[in-house]
Amino acid sequence: MAAEEDLPMSTPLLRPNFAPKVQAVLEHLYNDAMTTDLPMLEAAGEQGLDDSEPGFYEKMRGAYLPVLPDFGTLLYLVARLSHARTIVEFGTSFGISTIFLAAALQDNGGGKVITTEFQSAKAEQAHRNIIAAGLDEWVEIRTGDALESLRTNLPERVDLLFLDGTKAHYLPICSLLAPRLVSGSVIASDNSEKESAAGYLAYIRDPANGFVDCSIQSSVLGYTNGHEILMKR
Repeated sequence: MAAEEDLPMSTPLLRPNFAPKVQAVLEHLYNDAMTTDLPMLEAAGEQGLDDSEPGFYEKMRGAYLPVLPDFGTLLYLVARLSHARTIVEFGTSFGISTIFLAAALQDNGGGKVITTEFQSAKAEQAHRNIIAAGLDEWVEIRTGDALESLRTNLPERVDLLFLDGTKAHYLPICSLLAPRLVSGSVIASDNSEKESAAGYLAYIRDPANGFVDCSIQSSVLGYTNGHEILMKR
């Protein structure tokens, strides 16, 4: 896990796009994730577990399950290009995607990422990683069930919603935040190709719900993830 002291830039997965402190933390976290996640994912696969199964996230409590580097960079770009000020993230994990989003707010000149993590130990480590990246000012972490923690104390407008937790919760989270999404608001999702995200995909692709949707993929080291990027009309 990342600490607050200087961190090595030891993996070539991420292009040198960011401020040195942010870049160093992201490099370190991705390097750690490459070592940490594979054995856990292999063990879960041998047991037939995926993210739709009870107990999956408990078994993966030590895993990063991060966005792939190119998609993280795309999240940064989307937040910058949309001039986002208020971002809601479902699924902090150890904070890699949060760092991309908070770096965008820092470069936009202000704002807040309100991010949610079910497991308190992960939330605590994410907070340390965000501090190490120098981005604590732009992040608020809420711990517990996101369907409860996101019910209150949100701004009237959400500029960007990022979904990267339990896929079965994607649609309920969208429904919960729908009144705060205005014309130009963006939704991005990770691993949306999963069967458990089918209800979410049907919702965002229904013209009656008013989104313009684009499906993309990102790949690294043999892993390919599906994503949706959409905008409220």
